[in-house]
Amino acid sequence: MNRIITTIIFAFIFSNIYSQDRYVKLPKTKSNCPTFIIEKDIIANKNIIGTTKEFIAQVSVLKDKPNRKEHKFFNLTENGIIFVSLKKETAFKTQSELNEFFGIEKNNGVYVNGYLIENSDYKIATECILEIELVEPDSENKLERKVINVWTLTKEQRINGCGRQSVN
Repeated sequence: MNRIITTIIFAFIFSNIYSQDRYVKLPKTKSNCPTFIIEKDIIANKNIIGTTKEFIAQVSVLKDKPNRKEHKFFNLTENGIIFVSLKKETAFKTQSELNEFFGIEKNNGVYVNGYLIENSDYKIATECILEIELVEPDSENKLERKVINVWTLTKEQRINGCGRQSVN
């Protein structure tokens, strides 16, 4: 009996040690670019800041992996997040607006740069949308239905990464 209990305890400890939340992303997503989040709920890229500091009210950086249960932006954190507060308005599209435009159910999942946006409160800055692709389900991506993937990264950044980031 002690042997069974000991085995169960070790199995439980072992499984918890090696269990980590995985990121929900499309296959071949390999960028090292951080996600920019403007005003707590608008996904953007570095271009939203512009070339001067005059529009920046505040910047903070999250480099560590947060807890999925406590942070609605968890799935966007694989390469860090840069939170920015701006002194200007940011035009955006909601996930449901994008889905509707592409003829997909409003509550369908939306990916940004290959990562699923797990919270429907997030919007995407329109000036940062570089490309939108319609991703069909297949054996590689294991999707249940069509989804859109919004690219805020250039093709070069998708392949070569972003290198060193700065917000100055």
